[in-house]
Amino acid sequence: MVDKEDVEREGSHADDILNLRPESYDKSMDIRGTPTHLCPCGSQIWNLKVIFEDFEIATYFLDMECVSCGSVATAPTPVDREAME
Repeated sequence: MVDKEDVEREGSHADDILNLRPESYDKSMDIRGTPTHLCPCGSQIWNLKVIFEDFEIATYFLDMECVSCGSVATAPTPVDREAME
């Protein structure tokens, strides 16, 4: 499992970040539906597609892929946080 501390400890470079994906997708799952921060494998790092405007993330797609196991999940949004409060 790759976590934030692993990335910070390794001092990842741009080419390393592009290689953050599982070696095998054999154990990946499709857990889309309920927004989540944490993959069942324990990782909190996801690959996402985003749109930038004025140097900020303006839009992001809700499908995301875990960098450790390849599972796909639904990205959380501010609306999801409000629904939980």
